[in-house]
Amino acid sequence: MPLLIKKYGYSCFEKALQQVEKQYQDMPEAFRGHFTFDDNGKAVQLRTPNETKQMIERFYASQHRY
Repeated sequence: MPLLIKKYGYSCFEKALQQVEKQYQDMPEAFRGHFTFDDNGKAVQLRTPNETKQMIERFYASQHRY
C-alpha cells in the first residue's frame, strides 16, 4: 500500500492502509512480524519458517487450555 500511496496519492489507498494497520495491531502477537516488504515491494522473511510454525503452534495450544 505505501508504494501505491506514494505513486498515486489516492485518499482511498491511505484509508485502506489505516484499516490494514489497525487490523494488524489487533491480531495476536503470534501472527505478526513474520515478514515485511523492502522498498521495492519484495517480501523479506524476518523469522525462519520453523520459528513461525512454533509461534503459531504455541498460540493455538494456549487457546485450548481449560
